[in-house]
Amino acid sequence: MNRTRHAVFFTTLVILAIAPALQAGQITQVTVYPDRAGIIMEKEVRLEAGEGVVSIDGLPARLDVNTVRVRASGPEGMRLGGVETRTIPGRDLAHPREQALTEKLQALEDEARTIDDQIRAHQVQMRLIEQLGTHPEALPDSSEWPQAWERVGEGALRVLDAIHEQERARRILEADIERMRRELGQLQSGQRDSLQARIHYHSPKVAHATVTLEYTVPDARWTPLYEARLDTNTRQLHLIQRAEVRQNTGQDWSDIPLYLSTARPRLGGHLPEPPPRYLDVPQPVPTSTRLSRSMPEVALAAEPDMAQSEGTAFTVRYRVPGRVSIASDHQAHRHNLGEEVMEARLSVRAVPRMTPRAYLFAESEFTGDVPLLPGPLTLFQDGTLVGQHQLPRLRPNSALEMAFGVDERVGIQVQLERDEQGQEGRLRRHNTLQRSHLMTVHNSHDRELDVTVLDRLPVSRDERITVTLADDVSEPSEQDMNEDRGLLAWHRTVAAGEEMTLRFSYTVTWPEDMETPWGLR
Repeated sequence: MNRTRHAVFFTTLVILAIAPALQAGQITQVTVYPDRAGIIMEKEVRLEAGEGVVSIDGLPARLDVNTVRVRASGPEGMRLGGVETRTIPGRDLAHPREQALTEKLQALEDEARTIDDQIRAHQVQMRLIEQLGTHPEALPDSSEWPQAWERVGEGALRVLDAIHEQERARRILEADIERMRRELGQLQSGQRDSLQARIHYHSPKVAHATVTLEYTVPDARWTPLYEARLDTNTRQLHLIQRAEVRQNTGQDWSDIPLYLSTARPRLGGHLPEPPPRYLDVPQPVPTSTRLSRSMPEVALAAEPDMAQSEGTAFTVRYRVPGRVSIASDHQAHRHNLGEEVMEARLSVRAVPRMTPRAYLFAESEFTGDVPLLPGPLTLFQDGTLVGQHQLPRLRPNSALEMAFGVDERVGIQVQLERDEQGQEGRLRRHNTLQRSHLMTVHNSHDRELDVTVLDRLPVSRDERITVTLADDVSEPSEQDMNEDRGLLAWHRTVAAGEEMTLRFSYTVTWPEDMETPWGLR
């Protein structure tokens, strides 16, 4: 079905809502978003004196016509009239390389069918040879049997060798066909149809005009990638930012200035409106019904994810150095965006009761001028790969904290000193549990080391259950660290070659008539 759109303009420098062609001009700039690309293209057109029409064929059908603008500059007095666009069904594939690969794949498949036919023909020969071998009485003279058997055997070997050779060729051909199909699958965009635009104009004389087209296309994106390189000698943290760009728009971008934007057009400019919440007197309902009705409310509370809309408040546009070329083949192209060098505070952290290993941590302050989007983070310590992580969204001057793997020069030991359950009280008896762990940290470095030991104190959800630190506990530096209930932290400095010992002990009490609290063991 063909569709026609009209628009009228009356200025020399104008904006038109039409869909430009991938083949209609030369791309002068590309801006890639996380889910699409914005294209700027220029084309020189010839204007005849008086009324006329400029036709542009081969426009891609997948262009978002709602985002397209056209600016035209020409002779003084030039006016642009209506713009008509219609869909043109096409037979050829949109991308020339896609067309070439399809033709090559068809040729390989034809060659494979030819080999299959040859194999079947040799199999027919083999069946005839087998019949001769199983019916020697057909020969008139028995003295000819040995010679006939030799001929049958030689013929069978020749046919079998031919079959094996063709089967080997068929396997090689199958591998080529499969590789071609994978490559074609990455390239296919399905853009077989195209658009035609007819632009009506009035020109006072024969002249040339320059048309600049701006539009967005899908099937293009960029994602941030990061490297964190820690130098433990200089205590410097290098945060390197890269971008991975992929595009399969149906058009190669050749020798163009490339921009990367953190704007997310998909989110739009609509602010979510909080839905109304009504309160009423609860009605008595059976237990099973009450539970079933309460579940959707829990799911509803977890459904909104406002973190995604946070990115719309920080829009950054990066300019990739130099001029770049990116083919429309969905292959990854990586570009450097920048590097920040920050002073790092080094320490080790350990959770002895969970793992006998200490982890090296680097703390710093992000000194960049623009916020960073979340993305995969690769960690290097003194040039050695130590792991991968996910970098959270970072704002300028925000705290930055990273773990750089296990510190093999720090030894961790933990010992259960006491784990006793009993009863206390005379008038009102209650159950008790006394538990104590001894945690040791040994520093084998040749310099002093800041150490943080973490553990967790049980948290009661019932007022009848109480949890208290014992008198002999090593006083923690922080309780409810980072507003996390029950999380304890001991911050200490351990000299080179020395060790530190901490005691973590607590007491839990609960009524005599209550079972052992769940989660205590």
